[in-house]
Amino acid sequence: MKRTKLLTVISALFLLTACGEDNHSHTYGSEWKYDEVNHWHAATCEHKDAKSGNAAHSFGEATLVDGEKKVTCSTCGYTKDFNPNDVEHSDGFDNVTEFDDPIEIHTERQKEYLNYDGQYLTMPENLFPNGDATISDPVKTTITWDFDDDEEVSKYSVTIGQKRDLSDGFEIIGTKAKSLDLYNLFLGKNYYRVNAYMEDSKVGSDVYELTVDSTVPRNLYVGNRMTNCRDVGGKTLESGGKIRQGLLLRTCGSGYAMDRNYIDDEGKMILKDQLKVKSEINLNDSNAYNVNIEGTTVYDTFMDYAQVRTDSKHHFSRNTENVRNVFDILSRKESYPVFFHCRIGTDRTGLIAILVNGVLGVPLNQIYQDYLFSNFGKIGSKRKIGAGDDDDITRYMNEIQAMPGETFQEKVYNTLITIGVSREIIANMMNILVEGAAPENDNGQIVISAKDMTLSGTTLQTEDKTSLVARSGPASYAALKANATATAMFTTTAGTKSIYAYLGNNDSNTSKKVETSISVTLDGEAVTIPSISFKDAGMGKCNNRVNYYFVKLGEVTVNGAGQHTLVVKGLQNDMNIGNIAIF
Repeated sequence: MKRTKLLTVISALFLLTACGEDNHSHTYGSEWKYDEVNHWHAATCEHKDAKSGNAAHSFGEATLVDGEKKVTCSTCGYTKDFNPNDVEHSDGFDNVTEFDDPIEIHTERQKEYLNYDGQYLTMPENLFPNGDATISDPVKTTITWDFDDDEEVSKYSVTIGQKRDLSDGFEIIGTKAKSLDLYNLFLGKNYYRVNAYMEDSKVGSDVYELTVDSTVPRNLYVGNRMTNCRDVGGKTLESGGKIRQGLLLRTCGSGYAMDRNYIDDEGKMILKDQLKVKSEINLNDSNAYNVNIEGTTVYDTFMDYAQVRTDSKHHFSRNTENVRNVFDILSRKESYPVFFHCRIGTDRTGLIAILVNGVLGVPLNQIYQDYLFSNFGKIGSKRKIGAGDDDDITRYMNEIQAMPGETFQEKVYNTLITIGVSREIIANMMNILVEGAAPENDNGQIVISAKDMTLSGTTLQTEDKTSLVARSGPASYAALKANATATAMFTTTAGTKSIYAYLGNNDSNTSKKVETSISVTLDGEAVTIPSISFKDAGMGKCNNRVNYYFVKLGEVTVNGAGQHTLVVKGLQNDMNIGNIAIF
């Protein structure tokens, strides 16, 4: 195949150029100067800004340097890491498919579901699938082309990205056939280029663009043995911002129990090379369904599941510390892109998706839509809202909805900070995931951890948190026995305040009550604690781990602005306290 290469040869030690009224001639050094884009000869006279031979780099083929692929400019010798997108462009490509109209990635059945104009909370069950087949994959789009000299071609590929320079792109590898199916396109604008691989080189077509219908979700194809896979990104937030695509993905686990089909090599390649995952968060209660992509960090957060093995109420109440683990991971930029899963990617995965979407400000109706979309995957049985069984998300959704806040986003935020997810962690996660306007969360909430309380009759209990996945309880808590006290000092404005506590106990007894285990006073005045049993408060034990859950201790009227004193005292039954939150 004929290709033209430009080789600049500089033989003179310096060049002369006329300048100004004195007919000054610049002098230039023979050594090449360069940055990441261009190279040049710098002036050696007093006109230091003058340059000679200023031009863009001309990189040759990639070579291995200390085991890493590098490319070197044939003119100046500048070397950088090889980027597969920095390929020579060829005029040998003709009739590359161009798309004038938006591409649809959803099947007709998916579109019918996504175009529902009612509330998904009360959507009739006959309007969504039964969860008995994998119909969650996206529609693939075929692209074709001609190439004028393809005897030397060993294979073709297409690179797709959200940036015109394809620096963020991924590559779909094909064969020698001049046709390829595109999948996992980004919602909105995409750029693409066809590439031809020769024996020792790679050339690409011009860069074209196409638009994908922006309807969420960006459902993903991850090989023939994975189901229920989609991008959390692409959603528009109530604040006006958007969740960035390609950073946070939800999937099933490998070898999910519906048919024990483990992820195939194609699926692993898609996760590693296309979706470029760096972290896998396992929400299952074992590592049996881990995908274990080479080069990724796997976090086993080990969430408990079935109520028959636990004493708790629902997925959230038995896993609040695991939720904290997940948010810690998601607050770290180096974790991304992340994919998270349990077994089938629906219930524990659904809890994390609801909390993440909720705290970022996804509209509530779309949160329910996303939850029910799992029924397009092969998940074994239909998931319904309000089903009344172990998987009924309304059990914890109702409790979140009862939290203080004007919007669901505020309620989720207040829930998370009550269980000990710090403001900084949530803010860091938002900075990573949100492009544009993010929610405003500082509404005067007060959270006081046990380590910041004054304790009497007890000592501060701590747990080693050096390993995120080792967490089984709060980093610090006060164990209140009879007559022991935890005193919290805080400053707030006057008005009606709600008081919540993050409480833990290994007993799910229905006859034991929170109000007979602790008493609460604010500035010496007793706070009336609602009658609630240990079980209804989310107490209990899951696989030798004490359950902690947020409990409303009551509402009080603060008569004046300034500093106030809240005292929690142990009574009849032992109780652990991790945080006090005041709204």
